[in-house]
Amino acid sequence: MQVTGGGLYQGWHYTSYVTEVRALKRAGRLGEAEVLLIGLVDAVEAESEKNGWGVAPWYYEQLAIVYRKQKRPLEELAILERYAAQRHAPGAKPAKLMERLEKVRSNMDQL
Repeated sequence: MQVTGGGLYQGWHYTSYVTEVRALKRAGRLGEAEVLLIGLVDAVEAESEKNGWGVAPWYYEQLAIVYRKQKRPLEELAILERYAAQRHAPGAKPAKLMERLEKVRSNMDQL
């Protein structure tokens, strides 16, 4: 699904990459998933800024999961804080990600 305007990553709308992200994670190719997800988060934010919409939380959540699996708590915290600074789309996922952010912050305080 090629779309013009915001939300593009390498010429395709960020939603076109969900299957690829899942496949990379399933195959344990977390470094590749990370690189892809960083680009997709940028695309999500560009679309949000252009259209005044809330960001799609799935991409931030998946990147936080990748960082958790790689035992990289500072990066997990950073992507969740980046999400927290954005306008949020409606739904239950924003509240869950904010809860996750608080949990990660709490864990960081205990280190």
